[in-house]
Amino acid sequence: MSTFKAQILTPDGSLFEGDVTGVQMPGSQGSFEVKANHAPIVSTLEQGDVLVRMAEGDRTYEISGGFVEVNNNLLTLLAESVVLED
Repeated sequence: MSTFKAQILTPDGSLFEGDVTGVQMPGSQGSFEVKANHAPIVSTLEQGDVLVRMAEGDRTYEISGGFVEVNNNLLTLLAESVVLED
């Protein structure tokens, strides 16, 4: 499965950086998922869960809302607060 780079950032710094197979997010118009070679996009995000899919397993983060940008197989998610869920 194809991978791409993703990073999750807060004002306090980076919480995640790595290769992923997909990222599912709570967009302001509904949930959506980004995969490798996704078209460029900038979107606002609502409060909710972000599912980060990786070869070694999935991680779920709870965000307070924020923004995401996808360009050239790099996803950058910016949020005011992010919590890694168990």
